Amino acid sequence: MLIATVFVTFFAISAGTGLLQFVLKAVSKKKTNTNPQFLTFQKVYFFVYYLVIFGDWLNAPYLYKLYSHYGFIEDQIAIIYVCGFASALAFGTASNYIVQTYGRCRIFIIATLAYAVACLMKLSPDYTILIVGRLLSGAATSLLFCAQEQWYINTHVQTHDFPVDWIEITFVRTSKGNCLCAVLAGIIAYLLCEVFAFSPVVPSLLSVPVLLLSAIFAAKNWKENGSKKGFQSVVNSNTPESIVRMEKRKIFKACCQQLRTIFENKNLFQVGCIQALFESVLCLFVFLWTPVLDHHGPPLGIVFASFMVSHLLGGTIYRIIINLNKILSCYMMVGILVSAGGAVLICVLTTHPSKEFPIISFCAFLVFELASGMYFPAMMDIKKELNLDKVECAAVTWFRVPLNLIACTGLIFLHSVDNATGTKNLFACCFVAVITALLIVIRLSRSAKNMRKTTNDNDDEVILMRGFS
Repeated sequence: MLIATVFVTFFAISAGTGLLQFVLKAVSKKKTNTNPQFLTFQKVYFFVYYLVIFGDWLNAPYLYKLYSHYGFIEDQIAIIYVCGFASALAFGTASNYIVQTYGRCRIFIIATLAYAVACLMKLSPDYTILIVGRLLSGAATSLLFCAQEQWYINTHVQTHDFPVDWIEITFVRTSKGNCLCAVLAGIIAYLLCEVFAFSPVVPSLLSVPVLLLSAIFAAKNWKENGSKKGFQSVVNSNTPESIVRMEKRKIFKACCQQLRTIFENKNLFQVGCIQALFESVLCLFVFLWTPVLDHHGPPLGIVFASFMVSHLLGGTIYRIIINLNKILSCYMMVGILVSAGGAVLICVLTTHPSKEFPIISFCAFLVFELASGMYFPAMMDIKKELNLDKVECAAVTWFRVPLNLIACTGLIFLHSVDNATGTKNLFACCFVAVITALLIVIRLSRSAKNMRKTTNDNDDEVILMRGFS
């Protein structure tokens, strides 16, 4: 029954998303950019981006299944996931500084190669090697995604001198393409692992040539636009120890500046808390969906593809609503978090070991993914409404550190073979996190409303002055 539900749901949601894409084009008020130089530049970026994101997503659908295939119990698998989260967090806080200092293109290529090595390490069933591979992949993904985004923004503004407003055009397309790559990766992984009955490690092996191709193309077509000063100083210095101390001081100073920015801006602090809470739940969702559904025998690749289509559907619905109504994004976020909280609460009620309802849990996962698809564009718009879109993104990553550490701790201690209700307890913690984020959004919406009112009053004054003149 669950298998049939998964396939029917996947095709139904895919068809609905396709139809709504046409609706979005019809109601969209933004004109298509036809600048030939800009379109050529986009193609150079898209080719590398879609390759690396496709290679990344190939690892996702059967990762938990791979560790289980090697005979590891849930406690051990949880620790492997935690190592990946911790590594990504550790490098995420310093990734902006590393990328800017040693070169965006250079760091992207190195990180992509490191990620390919991490994928090859999954061939080994040795627990230590798998943990090292997970640590390496966590660090690599933090650096390569930061590097490619910064490379694009810097090249867009500094090299080509395109309008800053056009950056959003590219990132909207990458957001949609990201979901499509994930859907395709899920389908291919399903075909490899379940139709052709290959080992769960095969999708990860397939990602290696994809990642290598993206690195080669970037090396040939991306011009380095970052600072080479830091790299050259390390290479040419006769006193590497002093250089290392100097680099550590620079990183420490940058981190202190980011923390100061957070505590000096009340709205930024609240937005950061919302991001940390909701995205911590996303981290746990990455781990939890497979053990909840896997023992009921669904096609995991199609399940994953269904989640990503739902994510794309959520983003499409959000943009249609925003184009049809001038509603504050904070108000939209309230509805988004209510939906996400309801989905998580259903998971709490349907994942007790003695009373499992896999079809209902699957549908709840779809609703949560739909809500997360609406969450990301809504968060971007909230930052614009509160004039936070120009704040250094590295500052916000600090909010993910303590809360993701709490999430990792819960993953280790609450989800184990000795704790039969561990999964249910984790979903309960997720529900508390989403509700807390909801309360912060309700408070934040007052600031957004006052800011819009102030902006409208200023616009009225300008119009009045023009009338008198």
